[in-house]
Amino acid sequence: MKLSVILFALVVSFSANAADIAACSDPSGKGYFPETGLVKKSDSGWADEKITGGITKLTKIGENEYDILFVDVRKDIISARGDGGTVIPLNRGENVFSVLVVYPGKTAEVYTFLKNASGGLEYLHTLSRAGDQVLITKATVMQGRCSYINFEEL
Repeated sequence: MKLSVILFALVVSFSANAADIAACSDPSGKGYFPETGLVKKSDSGWADEKITGGITKLTKIGENEYDILFVDVRKDIISARGDGGTVIPLNRGENVFSVLVVYPGKTAEVYTFLKNASGGLEYLHTLSRAGDQVLITKATVMQGRCSYINFEEL
């Protein structure tokens, strides 16, 4: 019983300190697939990339600690940290914030959340995936719209 109470208190405490910073969706862009691994020469080259219904959220989980939560093409909710990634703040400005997500030996991703000159909210997602543990090597750049970005919560 005591253990249950302690665990519940820890979960409530963790949730109380977490803050949603940004919610973005429907990224699209371009990807490049080199002829390597499972990619044949006929399938290599540039391709359109799109995650219809894809959602990306930036959350602050502690002082200078962040996580990326996303819904992938299978409609699964994934935490970058929970999936083995390290999330590192890269830059912070009045209307921009970027994090680097590193999955050692596999993937590096940069997520940039920004307010553009017209006042619109968007995010940019760049990815480089390569290595011995990767079946399909690729590089992508995608852009999506954000419903909110709370720069003041950073």
